[in-house]
Amino acid sequence: MKAYFVDKWCEPEELQFKEVPDPKPEKDQVVVDIRACGMNFPDMLLIQGKYQIRPTRPFIPGTEISGVVSALGENVNNFKIGDRVMGLSWLGGYAEKIAIPVKNLFVIPEKMSFEEAAGFNVTYQSSYFAVVVRGKLQKNETLLVHAGAGGIGTAAIQIGKAIGSKVYATVGSDEKIEIAKKAGADLVLNYSDSMWSKKLRKEYGGVDVVIDPVGGEIFNKTILSVNFEGRIVVVGFTSGTIPKVPTNLLLLGNISVVGLFWNLYQDNHPMKIQGAMNDLIAWYNEGKIKPMISKSVPLIDAPKALMDIGTRKSYGKVVLIP
Repeated sequence: MKAYFVDKWCEPEELQFKEVPDPKPEKDQVVVDIRACGMNFPDMLLIQGKYQIRPTRPFIPGTEISGVVSALGENVNNFKIGDRVMGLSWLGGYAEKIAIPVKNLFVIPEKMSFEEAAGFNVTYQSSYFAVVVRGKLQKNETLLVHAGAGGIGTAAIQIGKAIGSKVYATVGSDEKIEIAKKAGADLVLNYSDSMWSKKLRKEYGGVDVVIDPVGGEIFNKTILSVNFEGRIVVVGFTSGTIPKVPTNLLLLGNISVVGLFWNLYQDNHPMKIQGAMNDLIAWYNEGKIKPMISKSVPLIDAPKALMDIGTRKSYGKVVLIP
């Protein structure tokens, strides 16, 4: 099979495209012929050695995949050859095939495409845990989603609307405003406008829960728009700057700041992963959520696509097609 490898910490253009033997399933694993692989901003950090987890090199990046089961390992009885599946690969997605533990796999809903399935696992699970588990968003509360045109952003907007909440979003350019609106946002502001946080507070009544994958100055301004007993969920730092929290403002507003490193739930609370997926698939089948696939890219073009994600030139979800 063909795959992209990280032999050393590198930039996307330095990824190594190689041909290697096909994987064989170990106990409790299946081999999946990959039909699509979802790309994520952490892929960039991972290959640069800047992510929270630093894998042993060489490795194949790519955290979420969809495809067809082509081989079964020992002790596998809940999947069969030919099953359409989506899964959490953690590593190995930028390839044509992958051996993956069955505990990380889910059957793809009948109406869901491989492209949608590849953008469903990490993105929607992360957004679900941010909005529902950590943010504890309630019906009729107001949700603010930063980077509302990205993968996490569009998913969080849809989840907020599925819950029955009012959803505001911010984006980094005027052309991305329509993308966030298409995802379902009731109001979208460009955070290049220095007054956006004051507008949210004074003109729109403030917000109760915030999903922040951006960090930096955006985080500090966010606090000014949060209502009494509001919750800010820190998802990442795509701005490249980790903010210093002005705790006096948290005290004055009874505001909570919580973090989300979604990966930890797989090892510490795997049943919560299954419960989240049950809710997400139900919402998908009801038409309340749907991955926004902006681009399907041939596997060979992964470096260019990853550069676009890293420089915020993409929106929604970008998927690789082997």
